[in-house]
This record gives sequence, C-alpha cells and structure tokens, in this order.
Amino acid sequence: MKRVENFNEEQQKWRILAIDDESAVHETYDAIFESKMDSELDELDLLLGGPGPEESEFAMFALEHAMSGKEGLQKIVEAIDVNNPFAVIYLDMRMPMGWDGLETAQHIREIDQEVRIILITAYMDHSLTDIRKKIGVKFEFLSKPVDSNELLQLTLSLATSWSQGRTLELALERAEAASKVKDDFLASMSHELRTPLTSILGNSKLMSGTRLSADQKSLMETIDISGRGLLALINDILDLSKIEAGKFVVEQTDYDFNLLVDEMEKTFSAVAKESSLQFRIQVEKPFEQQFIGDGRRVSQVMINLLSNAFKFTDKGGITLSVWVNEQLHFSVEDSGIGMSPEVLDRLFKPFEQADQTISRRYGGTGLGLHISWSLVELMGGSIDVHSIEDIGTKFEVILPCRLSDVKVAEHKEETSLLMSSYFKGRVLVAEDIEELQILVRRMLEMVGVEVTLANNGKEAVELALMQPYDLVLMDMQMPEMDGIEATGLLRQVGFEVPIVALTANVMQQHREQFEEAGCTEFLSKPIDYEALMKVLDSYLQPSDGAVSTINQEVAVAEIVDDELMQLFVERSAVHLERLKEALEKEDWASVRSAAHTVKGSGSTFGHPELTQLGKEVCDHIDHQRLNEVPELVKQLILEMAAL
Repeated sequence: MKRVENFNEEQQKWRILAIDDESAVHETYDAIFESKMDSELDELDLLLGGPGPEESEFAMFALEHAMSGKEGLQKIVEAIDVNNPFAVIYLDMRMPMGWDGLETAQHIREIDQEVRIILITAYMDHSLTDIRKKIGVKFEFLSKPVDSNELLQLTLSLATSWSQGRTLELALERAEAASKVKDDFLASMSHELRTPLTSILGNSKLMSGTRLSADQKSLMETIDISGRGLLALINDILDLSKIEAGKFVVEQTDYDFNLLVDEMEKTFSAVAKESSLQFRIQVEKPFEQQFIGDGRRVSQVMINLLSNAFKFTDKGGITLSVWVNEQLHFSVEDSGIGMSPEVLDRLFKPFEQADQTISRRYGGTGLGLHISWSLVELMGGSIDVHSIEDIGTKFEVILPCRLSDVKVAEHKEETSLLMSSYFKGRVLVAEDIEELQILVRRMLEMVGVEVTLANNGKEAVELALMQPYDLVLMDMQMPEMDGIEATGLLRQVGFEVPIVALTANVMQQHREQFEEAGCTEFLSKPIDYEALMKVLDSYLQPSDGAVSTINQEVAVAEIVDDELMQLFVERSAVHLERLKEALEKEDWASVRSAAHTVKGSGSTFGHPELTQLGKEVCDHIDHQRLNEVPELVKQLILEMAAL
C-alpha cells in the first residue's frame, strides 16, 4: 500500500465510517455528531485526561457513510491506499441485501487488522466465541437503539487506542526503513572499502617479495599492518550491524576444537616472541570427539580475547586454558594493565574503552569485546571477567557442550603452502567473477606461478597476443566475448600455448564444443585444488625438480580466508538482487546468467547447495522447462539470502 509521510490538517481528523442499509440510521448518526460533538467531546476528553478543547491534538471526527458491506469495504481500501485509514467503524449486524455485518467484518479484517469495529445490533445472532474466531478481539457491541453519550464515549476511547497503535506502527516502519538504509549503506561501503583494500594488501604483499631496502621493507610492513587493521575494523562493523539487525546466524556443524587450539598456538606464539612475552596453553588432553556449534565464531571470540590480552600486556605473559565440565570452558588470563570496577561495568558496550588515555595509547574502537560478548550470547553461553588494576585480567567463556558422534581425525603434519614454491611459469587467467579471480590467483601464486588476469574473452585475446605465457586458464562463459570464441580466435592466429577450459558445463556436448574451439583440457567448476595442481604439473616446469603432495583441505583453508569469504557473500548479494529483478520480469536469459555465476562459485566457497540449485535453474532454462523455473529460482533466492 502507498505510504504518505506528510499529513495535512484534514488528515489529522479521526475518520469514522458508518455501514448500515437504513438511511434513517445514518441520519441518526449525523444528528448525534452535529448536536453533541463539540460539547460532549470536549467534556469526555477532559474526563479521560486529555488536554481540553483548545490544546486537543484531534479536534473533531470526520463521519462518513456506506449503505452496504461492499461499499464500506471499498471506502476502507481507498482510505488505506492514501494512508488515511478509518479509526472506528459502526457496523450494522443485520443487512438483508448482500453481506451481513459479520461477513463484512471478516472482509475488513483481511485488509485492516487495526481498525476498531463497533457492532450495532438489536439481537445477538452469533456467540462471542464465534465472532472472536472470525474477526479477532478488536470489536465492541452497542445495542439498538443507540445511546448517543455511550456511542460518543466508546468512539473516543477506541479512536484514542487506535491512534496510539498507529503512531507506534508508523514509528516502527520508519525505524525499519532507517535500518534498511543503514544496512544497504554498510553493504555498499563494505564493498567500496574492500575493493581498494584488496589491492593495497595484495600489492604490498607482492612488493614485500621484491628487492627492497631496510627502510622500504619497514614501510611495506606498516602498510600491511595498517591495511589489515582497517580490514578487521570493517569486519567488526559489519558483524555488529548484522547482530543488531537480528540477521546474524550461528551455525550448528561439527568442528574440531583441537584445531582451534593449534591455530591459537601457531598465531600467538609468534606474537609473544615479537613482544617478549610468555604464552602458554593449558589443555588436560586432546579432545577425542568433535563439538557441535559454530567453530568459526568460537575461533573469532578466542582471537579477540587473546589479541586484547596481548595489546594490554607489557610484561609477563598470557595463558589460554581449555577444559570441559558439563559445559565447554576456555579462559584467557594476562598480567597486563587490568581494569577498575567502573571500567568493568561498561566493558562490553560498543565503541567504549577503559578511558581516553587507554584509547590514545593502545588504539582500537572497543568493538572487539562487544562483538565477542554478543557472539557468545548468540551461541547460548556467557563471558565472565575478573580484573585488578596493574595486576591483570581474566576472561572466561562458557559455552554449551554438545559432543558430535564424529570422532576427531588424526592430523598429520602438512607442509604449509605459504614459499614453498613448486612451479615456475606465467599463467593467464580469464575469469569475470571477482571472487573466483582472487581465489584462482591465490591458488597459483602460492605455488610460485606468475599470474595475469583478464576480465573477459576480449581482454584474454589481447593479453595472450601481447606477451608470452606458459598456460591459459579460460572461463567458458564471460561477457563481451566468451571463452569458446576467444579460444577459437587465438587458435586461428597460430597461438599454440595450452588453453585449459574452466567450466561448470561438463556434459559431453559441451566438451565437444570446447575441443572444436581448440581447448587442450578441461577443469570443472567448482575448482578442485588437487585437479588444478595436476594441470600445472602437466604444463609447467617444477622449480625444484619434484612435485609435492598437497592436501586440498589445508590449501583451501589457507586460501579462502575471511576476507575472500566476505567478498563472496557480498557478490552473492549482488547476484541475489539480479535474480529477484530478472524473475519478476521473467527475463530468463538474465536469470540463467546469474544462476550460472552462482553455480560456478557456490561449492568453491563451501555452499554446494547453491551450485546444485544454480545448475538445476540453468538446465531447466536450457531445456525450455520454464514452468518449473520460478519455483527453483525462489529456492535459490532463499538459500542465497541465508548467506
């Protein structure tokens, strides 16, 4: 329904609608209002605690008439359309022609849940229980003949109640609209900030690997630290926004707590060494069963608490302790600056720190602890904190202990993909999806490959002919020029470098098309790390004369970090809006394009259900089974919205 935000003086009157099939009844209502409205309403307003005639916010009622239920319903619809609805309805229960009063009330309730209804009757044709079942509880009875004082008093009381509810409803609508504007702004700003940040962090990492002087290396480290700090702040703000909007979803999946502890040991042992602090982890013994919960968010809380402890500790050390006693406990204890009781009272509030001196000295926004507290609460747990100034602080997190039926797997030491350098060579990657560009680039660069990116087939052809490459990874569906056309053009001019097709279309007929265009081999989406390594092994030279065995899970865990996962979520939001708009317009080509993109990236980022649904949408459109497409697209939209 259309909303009108600005109300004029006429619209501020309480609108009353009388629905009755007898003209004499309408004349009676008019007579009551004309003769008694001014004096009676002023007196009643004072009795009810109102401000009196001169200061009353609502000076008058506006009485309107309808001779039948259908006519009345039409007037109610028109009033809602211009956002000036009726407050009270006088409804005759017995109207022989057309709908009776109860049937009319049922239709009214279907379009307006808030209008107050006064049922006017000389006979009780229905029980109160039956009426409540059909129209709810927002109604009153008046018997014929109507007493004018009783009618006016009841009308004023009901209109006042209706007005208070409407004021609250409009306030909630404005709050929801403001929240949506904020969410849209944060999503947009997140994308706008992450794009240059990705470039800054990526290029600083690349420059750090070149020949630099000591001063230059120091400057590059500063850029990297500052960039990552800004990225962490963006993540915190987004998490806070989701939590406040009630859109934050806590996962319930199996996770290995031992791996979380190992992660903390590897990460913060290095921090302790740089800070000349001791770091200890106390665990009675490794857990034999996996836990059920949101392992990523448990890790986030742990990291926040440990980071905080290291930030505020200048000497001594930090201890992480983990134990199970009906519930899962872990504590972080430091020998840092500690806190006063006054500080503890506001510790978990957002954007607050101990005091301005602490903020200036140590930096930070105060979001970390608030988000940690919120996450723990969402997971059904709690955080306790004990602190003494100049002595230290201890945070203890208590979470529900839900053991999985899955036992902890044996974890063998894997060689980290982070210098090892396995291959040498230059690879051109043609891919139009930003998150997949970054993913493939990381996969290749982590094993020593030099990467050039092309956003579409046209760019790929131009780049391939400008400088030498050892291998081309060519996505088959791209804007401006697709992979089949680009491959065909390159082969026509004598380009002999191996071209491997990146495609989610693995059916035989598609493979034949790729082969005919000149593709050397196929690499299916979602991209499998080990399969990619085999392709590199086939066409590139190993740098050390040997090919190492690489564990795919370790590789993906190191490559798909929070930054890249957030980019995937943001890009999915864009595709989600494209899908909604295309579905509404029944633009099946655009629907297929968006679904194809989702199909190619879903499983790669841990969401195989998106890949499966995207594939089904594409297949149904390709085979012209369009009557089944809308329902599939709706399912895909729901899954994407859950991200």
